[in-house]
Amino acid sequence: MESLATSFLSDPRWLWVAAAAVLAALVRGFTGFGAAMVFIPVASAIYEPKVAVVVLFIVDGIITWPLVFKAIYQCRWPDVVCLAVGAAFAIPLGVHVLLITDSELLRWFISFAILGLVAVLASGWRYQKRPPLFACIGVGGVSGFAGGIANLYGPPIVLFWLGGESNAVTVRANIIVFFALITVVSGLTYWWNGLFTAHTLTLSIGLMPFYAAAVWLGARSFRLASEGLFRRLALALIAIIALASLPGWGTLFGS
Repeated sequence: MESLATSFLSDPRWLWVAAAAVLAALVRGFTGFGAAMVFIPVASAIYEPKVAVVVLFIVDGIITWPLVFKAIYQCRWPDVVCLAVGAAFAIPLGVHVLLITDSELLRWFISFAILGLVAVLASGWRYQKRPPLFACIGVGGVSGFAGGIANLYGPPIVLFWLGGESNAVTVRANIIVFFALITVVSGLTYWWNGLFTAHTLTLSIGLMPFYAAAVWLGARSFRLASEGLFRRLALALIAIIALASLPGWGTLFGS
């Protein structure tokens, strides 16, 4: 184990990945989402994207289980389940559309749609009545569809819950449990495609202590945050995700 740690610390590439993991975990612990936005671009630039995705899946899936155990008592299960069902059915559709359609055009549309919703919610608007079942499933479907196309699972569901009357604790718990359910589907997909390798497991083990400490710190910070601060930070994070997902950013880095 000591030689493994030494090899990681002597590799400047890994140190950049570890720094990204710490920042991602702070965001994840505080808001309940957003880790992929921080970690995947950095890790994908150093290792190949499929390695970055699977490493985050392993590390986040293991480390955030304590958050899930607490969130299952704080979330609103009917909302979580209907959104997760909608997402599970729509993910294959999103992937199929990605394969047959101009992905850049779809990313432009999704990103601008999300930015428009952020602007509406930032104005203070909220829906006053509890949405019907078909609306919940529909939003879940949008999440799964956007996730299949551009890995944007989070913004649609977060905007949906922020637009209601639920408090920050319930919204964050809903997000955490939703991602836990979607993680099961993702994990089976990765396993089926043989993406769990010795390399990804080794990288994951090296990152876990840092990720765990940062998730804990982010979760502790959430307890000190006000309702208004949580909503403002969540909306700002979604806006950043939408902007970062716009096509063309890769050309800035020569890719």
